[in-house]
Amino acid sequence: MHHRSASAILLFSFLGAPALAADLPARAPGLWQSITTALGPDGQPLANAQNVVSVSCVDPQNDQKFFLTEANACTGLEVLGSGGTYRITAQCMESSGVHQLNETLTYQDAKDVTLKAVYETRQGQMTITSQLQWQGACLPGMRPGDEGSVVNGSFSKADNINDPDNQ
Repeated sequence: MHHRSASAILLFSFLGAPALAADLPARAPGLWQSITTALGPDGQPLANAQNVVSVSCVDPQNDQKFFLTEANACTGLEVLGSGGTYRITAQCMESSGVHQLNETLTYQDAKDVTLKAVYETRQGQMTITSQLQWQGACLPGMRPGDEGSVVNGSFSKADNINDPDNQ
């Protein structure tokens, strides 16, 4: 996984090729806040992975990269859907072998998206749920593609979707 903040790791590090069959709807450009929880195979929240808050700066050129980045070892990516519901599937290579990813993105509108991912691992099923909500303009100092957190009212960068390590 990447060197991103906890929820960015959970939310954005699973996919590995451009969209196939369907393009995802465009999200409103600007600041997006994500609240993410990951459950382990036992159904309990993973350590430091419950209600993790992160922010990202989205623009039209980088919007789908947050969901369909080429930064890892996933193949067989398929994006199917229409309207407000999209399913993304892929096979992802980890050190313990190939694992199946099944993700559902539900767009209530261009400013409110729910992500639910089920990731099959050798230890069992991991479930990641994230509520993504548009907050307005990106914070001062943010560039499109930036990800991180808000610390004492200021943006603290953890990563950028366009950094070479994420390509």
